[in-house]
Amino acid sequence: MNKKSNLSDISTLDFEEAMDQLNEIIEGLESGDVKLSESVEKFEYGSKLAKHCKELLENAESRIKAIKIDKKGEIISEKDISLSDESDH
Repeated sequence: MNKKSNLSDISTLDFEEAMDQLNEIIEGLESGDVKLSESVEKFEYGSKLAKHCKELLENAESRIKAIKIDKKGEIISEKDISLSDESDH
């Protein structure tokens, strides 16, 4: 597993990086070549990566829903959404 396994590192990952790491973990666990203790660590880290990905997706969805486009394809309204507002997570 990649040594980027602490929470502060996870928060710096973009969606694609986090998904790549999550896929690596899944492949490793599915191979069955991992010791039990390492499997538990990978599972825990994978759970944190999955949560981070979910939060990134929810943020993107909120941003997309905030944009209103008229029939000409021009933005007519955009709600003010703070990317750092994590108060509900």
